[in-house]
Amino acid sequence: MKLLLAFGLCGGLAFLAAAPPTFEVAVIKPNKTGAGNRGFRRAGPGELNALNDSLKMLIEYAYDVRDYQIEGGPKWLDSESYDILAKPEAGADADLTTNAERTARLRLRLQALLADRFQLKLHPGAKEMAVYHLRQVKKSSLLKPAAADETFSWNLSGGAGGTLRSKATKESIVDFVQLVGVSADRPVIDKTGLTGDIDYDILISPPAGGSVDEVNRAIIYAVVDQLGLKLEPAKDTIEVLVVDRVDKPSEN
Repeated sequence: MKLLLAFGLCGGLAFLAAAPPTFEVAVIKPNKTGAGNRGFRRAGPGELNALNDSLKMLIEYAYDVRDYQIEGGPKWLDSESYDILAKPEAGADADLTTNAERTARLRLRLQALLADRFQLKLHPGAKEMAVYHLRQVKKSSLLKPAAADETFSWNLSGGAGGTLRSKATKESIVDFVQLVGVSADRPVIDKTGLTGDIDYDILISPPAGGSVDEVNRAIIYAVVDQLGLKLEPAKDTIEVLVVDRVDKPSEN
């Protein structure tokens, strides 16, 4: 479910310093199968294994943004798909100790790859669009400030009748709002007034065999009904990436 994704927007629009880490070798092939199976697959340390991904999806991952934050570019940005297998130098990530560090470096390598092989050039911008403001309208015992001595944890467990329990400790409110936004049908802006880290505990009741949209609605209902929050429709300005130039990929 989308709530489980951890791509978030954390710093995704920050343009990065010169001489980023790169892949030692990268093979890029157009994917003409039309198959629905898309995404990033588990690979070796520091490797990228993308299957049937559009360039727009690759930009989303490289810069840690959502699709509505990418402006401009040709139609094939979203319609043509590619398979990519890219590997860094052996032992290049030996200095990294956490998954977050490994993901950040992989994104830097992908940014460099897109610039080199697709001639991708971007600049930051902003646009006004329909959003939700997430507000706290009542107190809930299921949403509270984290204690100073807690450590981060998150667990998803199954329950009776197909319910799911999503429980987290010491999660930043920023990350929480971003995760809510992944399941919403428009960007979510934090207006809760909460700061620091939080604990939360919700029960999600997705319909049996439900569509992705139905599952996302179940997640939103749980967040709103159980945590004393409200998604208020509004207009707001969000950061975007504007595509200045992109070409079909160079040969391997």
